[in-house]
Amino acid sequence: MDIFLEDFVSEKFKKPGKALDLGAGKFFDVACLKQLGWDAHGVDKLTGTDFEKSFLSDKRPFDLVYSNYTLHKITNKEVFIKTAFNNLKVGGWLFINAMDKSNKTSISNITAKGMREVLKKMGFKNISTKTISVFDNAIGHRHWHKVLQITATK
Repeated sequence: MDIFLEDFVSEKFKKPGKALDLGAGKFFDVACLKQLGWDAHGVDKLTGTDFEKSFLSDKRPFDLVYSNYTLHKITNKEVFIKTAFNNLKVGGWLFINAMDKSNKTSISNITAKGMREVLKKMGFKNISTKTISVFDNAIGHRHWHKVLQITATK
């Protein structure tokens, strides 16, 4: 599981709940959460989900909606954040890792200030953003990324 997601889940949740991965890719984080006892679900372009449009899961509401390295690929950030908000239960947590605008290899236009404004506009509370450096050790990569980590509650 993504180490940052794992740390967040350990810190914020005393027991497993229900989670939704927006941009699940190969569903690795979903599988890891299931091993920890979570009722975890994921959606992705490969499952037919278009993140440029609002998406409501028939399994909602969720205790946790998260997304790792998808938001910076989305044109309409507000629709994506609205999707997260609408799938969360009141008091539920949002967790996002996305390539920051300052990332040298990114085409992202995501900034901490801009995302805080979008989250506040959508009704999120307890908004926190921080930029972290992550080393990408994948074959053919092997360089540092600037990653914007976003957390908030509904």
